[in-house]
Amino acid sequence: MPLIPLSPRETARRRLLDALRREGPMARVEIGQHLGMSPASVSELTASLLDEGILVAEETADQASGLIRGRPKTRLYFAETLGSVIGVWTGFNRIELRLVDSAGRNRASRHIERPLRNLGANELMDVLAETITAFAQGTGAHDVKAIGLACQGYVDTRDGIVAWSPVLGTRDLPLASGLGERLGLPVLMENDASAMAFAITQRNSDLRSGRTACLMVGDGVGLGFLIQGELYRGARFGGSEFGHVRLRRGGPQCRCGGRGCIEAYLADYALHRDAQLIDHRPAPTLLLPGEDAMESIVEQARAGDPALLNLFQAAGEVLGDAVGILIQTLEPDHIVLCGPGTRAMDLLRPSFEAALESQTIPELRALAAIHVVESSMDLLTEGVVIQALRELDLDLARLKAA
Repeated sequence: MPLIPLSPRETARRRLLDALRREGPMARVEIGQHLGMSPASVSELTASLLDEGILVAEETADQASGLIRGRPKTRLYFAETLGSVIGVWTGFNRIELRLVDSAGRNRASRHIERPLRNLGANELMDVLAETITAFAQGTGAHDVKAIGLACQGYVDTRDGIVAWSPVLGTRDLPLASGLGERLGLPVLMENDASAMAFAITQRNSDLRSGRTACLMVGDGVGLGFLIQGELYRGARFGGSEFGHVRLRRGGPQCRCGGRGCIEAYLADYALHRDAQLIDHRPAPTLLLPGEDAMESIVEQARAGDPALLNLFQAAGEVLGDAVGILIQTLEPDHIVLCGPGTRAMDLLRPSFEAALESQTIPELRALAAIHVVESSMDLLTEGVVIQALRELDLDLARLKAA
């Protein structure tokens, strides 16, 4: 059934709710300034949202020299009683879960080690559904309204299909519908790099202006691209698989099956693999190393291990080449380097900057501001729960029938 379009008043409610999701609690005058609405319009809209219990008010006194000047400023924010959302990230034999209330406050989180790659489609969806249900029950969340799911790989966000993932053993997986049927809840899906990019830009308003490219380096290499704070999606609503752009023909093996991809030089598994091959060290036994293993390699390099220093120098050059490609193809206003791979940015930076300088047209390089954001995997679930809450806000924006 086609979705009924919003009326002008419902559209205004939607804009107001979206502003509060993005900016956090605001006073009525701030809402008006942010949205370009008149005080009368803001008052009318907020009055109905308060009456319906969608928003709540918090008074804060503006104090100067011990005196309250003027009327207290009343900030509006989402009620906590509208239900909760669970965010899920599926990594290599890992599941991360996060529970937030309707106001966006974190209520619980959990990390679970569970083999996923060798599971068939139905068994995988059964395991995920059971894990999510157990998490909800264990946290006492009986009012879950939606699930936000972040996956590695190429994700068709419109139809909820994982076309391909390096951490799952099945292709063209109808994960959103399969989980939705098992849980009886709507499931919103996102590529994990796009989820992290969305979370980072929600925290920094400057990054929601113009074009922002977030290059996530960690288990793999992914790209989230936003225009005016909204994620860009391709023809299949999947965004980008930038990490699998081939840099060098005949390069190292990549998880996608090809060789010489950007990821095959920069991802944790690639650095760990190459580090183990140096000086006849033991061959790697894990497809994806843990944080302890990566920190050990980084610390040995910082201590002056020449072979490992060369390894990070080569990785920095590839990172510079990759960012140069972004600058010269997308012309972004901002480039954000994020993900666990930024743990070694001090080792990567010299060769990264040199490669970027030598391989990028100076006039284009000057247009892009480069930011390094230290970021944990928590941002993956944060990104999808924010998106799921915004989807739920669409229903809140609709006026109740008289």
